[in-house]
Amino acid sequence: MNLTTSLIEENKSFNRDGYVVIKGLLKQAEASILKQAIENCEPMQKRKQQVQERWATGRRAAFETIFVWNDVTGEDLFCKATRREALFIRLQTFFEDEVYLYHNKVALKYPSAEGFRYHQDYFYWYGMGNIYPDMATAQIALDSCTRGNGCLRVIPGTHKLGRLNHTSLAQSSDSGVDEERLQEILKRFQVVEVELAVGDAVLFHANLLHGSEDNTSEEARVTLLGCYNTKHNSPYRTSCGHPYYSVQKPLIDEISKSDLTRMPNFDLMYE
Repeated sequence: MNLTTSLIEENKSFNRDGYVVIKGLLKQAEASILKQAIENCEPMQKRKQQVQERWATGRRAAFETIFVWNDVTGEDLFCKATRREALFIRLQTFFEDEVYLYHNKVALKYPSAEGFRYHQDYFYWYGMGNIYPDMATAQIALDSCTRGNGCLRVIPGTHKLGRLNHTSLAQSSDSGVDEERLQEILKRFQVVEVELAVGDAVLFHANLLHGSEDNTSEEARVTLLGCYNTKHNSPYRTSCGHPYYSVQKPLIDEISKSDLTRMPNFDLMYE
């Protein structure tokens, strides 16, 4: 299947189901370098330790496993994955507009880390000044993502339901779609567990309901996530340091060990 035909089929799938799986987005060697960078990153490893300590006390801290930063316009090793040309081409086809990287994040889902309730990313991004739900996330597997270690679960077609109300749980950083509404949704839609090999990616719409189970295995499930916005949806105000639209060049060079010194500025905020 040539690229044009493949994009046509993926566009149909994305519009129908709200997600597509991209096999081999990264080479295994590239994923290994990214994993090494995470394991050598002091702020990320400090976050991992804090979450494990809270888990041991019985506190559910799912959202605290996510390490987010807004330095997205350079050519650091994480941007070389999330600004990959293969992602930009797909997103621009799906949304029929220019796209830009909105922020990067890593899900530090080590053994014993808890999962996420079903939620929509746009529920949060709506409050950050984004008028349209024309946004997406790419989850890139740096470890194998399996049922055992809490792979992503999606509910295909739910991106067509619109923005849903979410509720928070007591003693938890987690929040998710209203439980009564969720139970009705589950009567009408099927859940799909998205297992990924190292280097694979799943690209999903900002309104797609997704979540995951706890990692009850002895294997890590660390993933890199790039979150994307569209030019016509540039926010009317900034929030949490996320950027307005700007032209971003897709990056085509492979990630190499020399990139281990090219880290983003984790403290960067946008005015």
